[in-house]
Amino acid sequence: MLDSQTEEIKTKLSVEEVLSGYMQMQKAGRNFKAKCPFHNEKTPSFMISPERQSWHCFGCNEGGDIFTFIMKIEGLEFYDALKLLAERAGVQIKSHSPANDSKKKNIFEIVEISRKFFQECLKIKNGKVASEYLQNRGLTEDIIEKFQLGYAPDSWDLLSNFLKKKGYDEIDIAATGMTVKKDRGGYYDRFRNRIMFPINNIGGQTIGFSSRVMPGEDESQAKYINTPETLIYNKGRVLYGLDKAKNEIRQKDLCIMVEGNMDVIASFQAKVENVVATSGTALTTDQIRIIKRYTKNIAFSFDMDSAGIKAANKGIEMALAEDISVNVITIPEGKDPADCVKNNPKLWEKAVQNPKLIMEFYFESVFSKYNSDNIDDKKKIAEELLRIISNISNDIDRGYYRNQLSDKLGLDEKIIFEYENKIKREKSGFINRDDTNNVEETKATTRENQLQQRILGFIILYPQFFQDLFLDLEKYLLNAKINTVYNLVKSSYLKEEKLDDEILLELRDKISTQGNTKDQGGSLSHVWNVAALSVEERIDEISDAYKEAKTCVINLKQILLKKDVKELEIKMKGGALQEDIEKFDKLYKELNNLDIK
Repeated sequence: MLDSQTEEIKTKLSVEEVLSGYMQMQKAGRNFKAKCPFHNEKTPSFMISPERQSWHCFGCNEGGDIFTFIMKIEGLEFYDALKLLAERAGVQIKSHSPANDSKKKNIFEIVEISRKFFQECLKIKNGKVASEYLQNRGLTEDIIEKFQLGYAPDSWDLLSNFLKKKGYDEIDIAATGMTVKKDRGGYYDRFRNRIMFPINNIGGQTIGFSSRVMPGEDESQAKYINTPETLIYNKGRVLYGLDKAKNEIRQKDLCIMVEGNMDVIASFQAKVENVVATSGTALTTDQIRIIKRYTKNIAFSFDMDSAGIKAANKGIEMALAEDISVNVITIPEGKDPADCVKNNPKLWEKAVQNPKLIMEFYFESVFSKYNSDNIDDKKKIAEELLRIISNISNDIDRGYYRNQLSDKLGLDEKIIFEYENKIKREKSGFINRDDTNNVEETKATTRENQLQQRILGFIILYPQFFQDLFLDLEKYLLNAKINTVYNLVKSSYLKEEKLDDEILLELRDKISTQGNTKDQGGSLSHVWNVAALSVEERIDEISDAYKEAKTCVINLKQILLKKDVKELEIKMKGGALQEDIEKFDKLYKELNNLDIK
């Protein structure tokens, strides 16, 4: 069914027509060429073939058809890319998974009806205070309409009763996050007496809401409340305003990251439209990678106080690790872009046009806090800046700033380099400063240890792979604490005859409360958490996760088998015994049988 639909879409939409909306193409014989939108390049290596209805980049080796292109450039799953292109081609598509699609369809419908309900409530008498607040923040009616802002009335059941009259039952409504289940049964409206900000997916469909408490109400408990995660809303993969900003981001080759919804809206009103904000979460690696599809340049705008800088630090570090050029926008007036735009829109435009390289900002900020002539302060400066420098993935950039730090502190670059390596070891996950009993183990940063850590991370995050990939790994997991955690997991698997998230959650809680000794409590819990973190922000697709997990297992086996083979070779040089020869043959055969497919 889907095959016939995709072919119908391809007959109505040519590859050059679809791709031309995202890049400038030049004729190259029967084909077209362009600069790849997925990696930086000076010479075009991205080729489009109208004859084959396909594309391929010879620089980064990406390729496919119009569906794979839209999936990658827009950050969509296949079915969502199919729907987007079908709508563009005027093709009616049919459901590929009736049960799941029906649930999603219901959620989309209910959220859309709720959005319209909130918009209408903003226009009536009860929404007057909310409307006046938005106008006092400097927003025009046009921008309020553009971002579909609304008001949730001060009622426990007004929205839910409205939705039930539309034919939706309580369970369907609760699945959208619009209501909350009571302890004693029944449901109540999640959003009450709040200003509502619809959150859209990349295609412009509303998938959830962010809500602000009304002015004058108690802001100490929950100034902002967001929709919980649902079948259609994953807060770690959504950026507020991206549906409206994506084309401008690509055109300007810059994404401006601000802190709040109002900052995005005010910036749009000031005609600075390449701006987004996170959606109820700290910036995630997934969000950075979504931005990376449009640009490799991010400018962060945040409050200049210590709290604002601290809040932005993690996102900046992740962006640097993704080889993204990072700048900072200092706001001349007001504590945030929204205030700046309200006071003087031209100042915000000017600030955006004059960003400062993030490392220059950090150097100025850190050196201003300490006396660089004092030896103790030199150490503090070096540690703070090297923790940031060590995140830079580009070797040239990292070397440049390391050299700058060496010059400004008057220290030999070799000392700076060694200090940086020490920090990297601490951040690797195997250094536990509280554990002084096993110094050699905690300092281990070898490929072998990294693989063991990552394998444990895959076991924790993808328990469905356990029987196929991880069942008998005791002899390969030589790190004592990783081996201990592995055996606890395996025991649970053998006892329950299965392994899933619920079983692992129970085991994790048991480990974390098992006692106060480092070997039985805190240390194992630390190993568990670090292992999970080493994987969870890097893998997007389940098939990619399986492939990488399998690769890690095979690589670890290869390393250890090669080590055993080498030790036997050395031993056999002094005189080979029959048992050694047999063991050597067995190991060598096992090593040759390992294959990464």
